[in-house]
Parts: sequence; C-alpha cells; structure tokens
Amino acid sequence: RAPLAVLRPARGSFRRLPEGGMTSSVVQDVAAPAALLVLMVLCRRNYWFRGTTYRATVLSGGQERVLKLALYITLLGTIDLVLRRLGQLLAFVGLMPAVGSSLTCVAARVVLLHGPFLLWAAMGPLSLAGSTRDDRGWSEAATKADLWKWLATVVFKGSRIVLSDEWLQLSTQERDRLRSKRQYIVGLHPHGLMPVGAIINGLTWAGGGCHGLTASGAELPEPEDAGPGLHQRWFPHMRLRAAVASGACGVFPGAYEMFRKLGAFECTKAFVQSVLREGKSVAIFPGGAQESVYATPGRYVCLASQHKGFVRLALEERLDILPMWTFGDESVAPQLPDAPPAIVAAQRWLKEVTGILIPPAFAGLPRCPPLTLVTGVPVTLDDLWPDEPAGQVSDAAVEEGHRRYIEAQRKLFETNKALVPGGHAKAVIEFR
Repeated sequence: RAPLAVLRPARGSFRRLPEGGMTSSVVQDVAAPAALLVLMVLCRRNYWFRGTTYRATVLSGGQERVLKLALYITLLGTIDLVLRRLGQLLAFVGLMPAVGSSLTCVAARVVLLHGPFLLWAAMGPLSLAGSTRDDRGWSEAATKADLWKWLATVVFKGSRIVLSDEWLQLSTQERDRLRSKRQYIVGLHPHGLMPVGAIINGLTWAGGGCHGLTASGAELPEPEDAGPGLHQRWFPHMRLRAAVASGACGVFPGAYEMFRKLGAFECTKAFVQSVLREGKSVAIFPGGAQESVYATPGRYVCLASQHKGFVRLALEERLDILPMWTFGDESVAPQLPDAPPAIVAAQRWLKEVTGILIPPAFAGLPRCPPLTLVTGVPVTLDDLWPDEPAGQVSDAAVEEGHRRYIEAQRKLFETNKALVPGGHAKAVIEFR
C-alpha cells in the first residue's frame, strides 16, 4: 500500500482553503517548475551543459556539481508536484481512495522518490569519483555483459562489426602500416536517435570486435602482434573510448551508468585531448544529436559538411581519422521528416540546453534491423600535421583534412552498402 501513498492526497484536500492557504498552495505549486525553467534558460544562455565548442572556458568540477544539484532539486520538485496533483485528481474522480494524513504522503514521496534519487546522485554524478570528464568509469566487464550479446543476437539479429572491403585493395605492407598506428580519432555516422549499433559493435564485444572479416565475408590475415583487448585483433594497440554529449552521459540515471561503464565521457575538447594523450583512441559523432533529426528508414545522412572541429583536433594531436558507418542505425527509431513546428522548436531549445534531441518526433514503431558497423580505411593526415603536438594548424590544412574525410566516408558507404544485410543496396548517402 505504501507506493500508492505517493499519489494519494489527504482526506479533505479539496475543501475550500482560507485565502492565505490558497496563496501558499499556489506558491508551492509554482516554485519548483518556475525554478526549473529559470535554470534551463540560464543553461541555454550560458551553455553550461555544453562543451567549449559553445563556451570559451570549461566549468570547474565544483561549478558543474552545483549546477547538476540545482537541476536535480528543481526537477524532483516538479515531479513531486505532478504526483501530488495527479493523486488528487484520481481521488476526486473516485479512482483512488484518500489516505489519512498529508504527512504520510510527504513521507512516502521522500522515501520512494526524493531519497533514492538524491542518494544515487550523491554517489554518482555529484561525487568526485563519478565524474564524466574522463574515462575513469570504464569497465571491461561491462563491455562483455550478456545484455549486449542479447541485443546483438536476439533483438538486432546478425549485428556485428566488419572491415570495409576497401582493405582488400591494400597491400600487406600498407595494411600493416595502418594497423600499427597506436591510436585514432574515430568518426562515426549516423547518430540515429540513439546510436545503438555503434554502441553494441563499437564499445562492446557483442559484435565480435574488429578483426579480419570484411563486409563481403572475405578473411584477411590478422597481425601477429594482435592483442587481447576489444578491436585489438585488427588494431593491436587500440583502446577505444567515446566522447558524447554531457546531457547524455552525465545527468540522468541509466544513461549515466551505461555510458560511463563503456568508457564514454563528455565531448569537450579539453577532455578529449586528455584522453587522447593517454594513448587511447576516441570515437566522436561529428553530426552530433542534430543528425538524429534525419533518422528514418531509407535515408542516409552524414551531417558533417560544416563540422570540422574534429579534423582540427586530429591535426593538432598529430593523428589520423578512422571512418566508420553503422548500416541500420538510421532506422531503429524512425523520426518524422517534417515534424510539427512546435516539436521542432522544442527540440531546438532543449538541444541548446542539454545537447540531446528531445522530445523525439516518432514516425512509427521502433525497428530491429541488423546493425552492421563497417570500419573504413584510415584517413592519412600526416602530411598536414604541425611540427609538434598542439602546434598551429592552418585553416587550409583543416579544409583539406575535412575533404579527405568526406571522401573516405563516401567511399566506405558506396563500397559496402550492397554487402551488408538490411537491404541497403540502393542507398544514397547525403552530405549536409
């Protein structure tokens, strides 16, 4: 009976209140939602939940924790209001009996809602050890969890990671040269509403890890110094992490745990540089959450024409870029091609606050196609590198590196679209 008390009002809660009590009730109802709205407006204006692409400086760790705490308190207050008023409405129409004391309702909400959530926050996003500014939460056991295997073999049957058939055209010496490089910046497309295939195949063992299998089924010899880690059967030195929106990885329950344990962290330049300089590879979605808008079966959009920061970063860190494309991610959660203006406006506004595309504009039920992550041939940029890491990079070098990346994604797509399952043979890639 206790959980129902969260929703149930006290007896007599609909009696006429004195004028002072009425004012107090209105203030109580308005306070939390108003505070949440003000906080979101300030976050949008100052890009507090966004990276240095939008802000000149990075918030300190303490400032970020205070900001998240304010978000959680105002969000909990708003949820509390909804629960109270919903309970009163259900009681008013006779669908739920009233409880004996308003104190009982308050205690139930504290025990079942506020307490557990704030305890989770204190032990997770608000703790020093729970930071999402680096990959400290990565867990090898999490990459091998049965959940991912179930998704790859039962839900999205046949999901796997393969090499682009472009690798077949390279000499043994060239393949060895490219594989021997210790790290890359990995460019992933498409984002989809949620890049399920990229997560399953790229950040876990469910797709088998990158090895000598190509999209056409050909087997290439694996390097003699292959390692035991994820993707190290083809790239012996690879330790892959992922940079994602802070609103996705660092704020909400479930997403926080998943992304953190899979090695994801906030996509801010300073944090990406720090992880790269530890000798790890970092996967980035150049199209970002905005690429989610184009997620629909039969449409293949690479939103990268104006996104060049990842190329500049690769050049500054003297790294090459490894292109990847997940066939199937475009159709997992179909989105309306022409969403209502109100939804588009809400998406734009909330994306500026959180960095993620909410609310989604679903065009149908979710689908479960096979998800194939194709690994292309690295885009070589060494002739464009500065003399030293973090050296000056010219705009001309960025433009040339970006041109090579776009061409590499185009070639990867065209070479493999008819070779992977899911009916992509007639697909046409769009660069926006």
